Amino acid sequence: MLIFHLYWASVSYQFKDDMRCLRNLLIIFFLFTSIVAYSNGRKKILVLHSYHQGLRWTDNVNLGIQSVMDSVGNKYELDYEYLDTKRNPSPEYLEKLIELYDLKLMKENYDAIIVSDNNALSFVRNHGDKYFKNTPIVFCGINHFKDEMIEGMQNITGVAEEVDWDGVIDLILTTRPNTKQLVVINDNITTTGKLNKLSMVDIQKKYKDQLEFIYYEDKTIDELVTDVKKVKGDTSILLLTFNKDKQGKFISFQDNLDLLIPASKVPVYIVWSFYVNDGVIGGKIVKGSFHGEMAAKMVDNILSGTPIDSIPIHRKPLDQYVVNYNEIKRFNIDDGVLPKGTFLRNSPRSFYSEHREWVHIVLGIISISTLIIVVLSRAIIRRIRAERALIKEKERLKISVKHERLLGIIGRLLNASADFKHVLDDVLKLMTEELNVARISLYSIQSSDDFAVKIKSRISTKGKNIKDVDQFYFSELEDVIARLQKHRSIVSNDLSNLGDKAREFYRKRNIKSVVILPVVVEKKVLGLMGFSQNQQYKWTRDEISIFFSTVNMIANAWERNSLMEARIEAEQKNLDAIRLLEESSRLASIGVMAAGITHEINQPLNAIKITADSVLFWQKRNPGELPEMFTRKIKTISEGTERIDSIIKHMRKFWEKPRDIGSETVDMLSAVNSALSLVERQVYDHSIELQSDLPTEEILVHSNFIQFEQIVVNLIVNSIHSLDKVKKESKRILIRLSKDKQYGIFEIHDNGTGIDEEIQEKIYDPLFTTKGPESGSGLGMAIVKSFIDRFQGDISNYNNADGGASFIVKFKLQE
Repeated sequence: MLIFHLYWASVSYQFKDDMRCLRNLLIIFFLFTSIVAYSNGRKKILVLHSYHQGLRWTDNVNLGIQSVMDSVGNKYELDYEYLDTKRNPSPEYLEKLIELYDLKLMKENYDAIIVSDNNALSFVRNHGDKYFKNTPIVFCGINHFKDEMIEGMQNITGVAEEVDWDGVIDLILTTRPNTKQLVVINDNITTTGKLNKLSMVDIQKKYKDQLEFIYYEDKTIDELVTDVKKVKGDTSILLLTFNKDKQGKFISFQDNLDLLIPASKVPVYIVWSFYVNDGVIGGKIVKGSFHGEMAAKMVDNILSGTPIDSIPIHRKPLDQYVVNYNEIKRFNIDDGVLPKGTFLRNSPRSFYSEHREWVHIVLGIISISTLIIVVLSRAIIRRIRAERALIKEKERLKISVKHERLLGIIGRLLNASADFKHVLDDVLKLMTEELNVARISLYSIQSSDDFAVKIKSRISTKGKNIKDVDQFYFSELEDVIARLQKHRSIVSNDLSNLGDKAREFYRKRNIKSVVILPVVVEKKVLGLMGFSQNQQYKWTRDEISIFFSTVNMIANAWERNSLMEARIEAEQKNLDAIRLLEESSRLASIGVMAAGITHEINQPLNAIKITADSVLFWQKRNPGELPEMFTRKIKTISEGTERIDSIIKHMRKFWEKPRDIGSETVDMLSAVNSALSLVERQVYDHSIELQSDLPTEEILVHSNFIQFEQIVVNLIVNSIHSLDKVKKESKRILIRLSKDKQYGIFEIHDNGTGIDEEIQEKIYDPLFTTKGPESGSGLGMAIVKSFIDRFQGDISNYNNADGGASFIVKFKLQE
């Protein structure tokens, strides 16, 4: 226990030390990023308002802009300018304002401009090139926006102030379905008022069968208050913007609320958030803060690298249903008829709202008490779990020690043997006895072309001897093999995750749970190992781990043994290649010597030929001067020298290295006859009957004449050597030429010794010979095979009915 406490104390100290390092790194990172941010400098943004500071709409737009700027950090510096055109619409004022901005704005370089409301947009349209040329412009709060308003302007996008007039009228008819008349309060002097009137004319046409629209517009403020007091009954009021009366007096939004709302005896509906107040029932409210937020987000995106042309103008309403709870109760309106998502102002406060502090205190006490109980309970549970874990860990350590000892023994067995196949049975037997398994199976799933050493499949059952398996059950376990071929292991506690065939395979053998792992040699699955139980069993992580370790050790031994045998084979092939090179060099020397000998023979032969021909020519001019027998002998000498010359030329051509070994059109009949002229005398000298079955027409194939001739000569010479080994009265070699639809076919059959089954696969190997070093080089059939492969031909052989060998050579016909 003391060791345990010391361990946790060290861990706790280390944790605290790591936390201090992490905190210091975070502080350094924060200071670094702050320095980088300030070194780059903050970008400047101008917010240009149409109206004055203190106007609710303008202030709400500023709130929306500021909320976004606060959320992105200290990236931007904001300047505010107010045109104040609602209170000062005269041209003289605008001229003075331009003179002021000539002094104030000409020296400033802004990175972006936010334009609020129509008058500011008009100002930028008319004077923007002077103050803000090529500066990105984002507008918001533009009433009755038309694309013509920004025609010809570049680098501009924004938010159109769209009002959901249908939503407002529908709210009126939903909350007061008996409404027959709708009084619209709106001035006809300001730009906003005129635009509002245009919109109401369109709405009036749509609802003309349901409502009578009455406009209070060309009045003084006192007249308007008096008229509002007279409104009653089935009439409702829609308050738009009454900012100037007919005498030109400016009326603020707050004046509208202070003067008109107390005078009304009927519900007053609104469209803009700056009218939200007690006494107003509400409406589908356009919020200036929404417009400010949207515009600020656009500016942030633009200054962060988003092209302004890719940001479309937002043309949908930015609004929300807002209704005053006190007013709907005052006019007996059921809140159940309100649209979904309506914000209800002044709704009754719940018990929690009334006693929030006490609720928090009580909940805090309960939370702390619960936390203490939970902490104590968890401490008790952790103690119980720790005791159980210690017992479990003790058992696991015992098993781990046992497994480590087993791995050590297996490693020694596999490493001590030069051929791991000799110790596989011992390894499997040891694993079966030491591990908690009923049976271990090792199956080989190698194909014939695998490089690795071939092993037998085998099964080791606890308490029984190793059983070799001659045939593996591929059809029944094809799904399992397919998964293993993808290097996936299989763990099944109850066979439920196996296919039907695999489950049936294991149930027949009384196996209820398995672990199947791929044996991977050189990244290729060459086998599988199965570990099984005779009952359903939940395999542990430690058991699966030892299974993997033993399989990897067997796979490594298999690969090591395969590589060793491959190395031995490669060394043998290297020795064979050296011998082949030496033999080829010797044959090349013989060829050079043969060419020299034929050249030396050719000189005296020409002299004999010239002398004999001269005597015959003299006899022709002097008939009867020489005896007839003498003349006949001289003629025989001349014909003999011609035959010798023909043979010498043929031999020189045969030994000469061809300049071009590319494919050409070869007449098989001509090449066979040419080859026979070389070896025909040798065949007869060995008392062999040469039979031929040759066509009268030529057979044209893709090959090389000299090399095809060599193939025929080598095969005939092999038959001669084979027939020399047998004692028969009748020794025969049969040569046959034919063709089918695709191939020209050359056949040679003899009644010699034939070819033993044990060497069938070796006869085409370089340096392999059955004649002994004194009478054979072992290159003849290898050369034949290489020539045939070069021209995509085919050669096959078999022992015929006469006991001799038959060879069939095929070349593709010339098209």
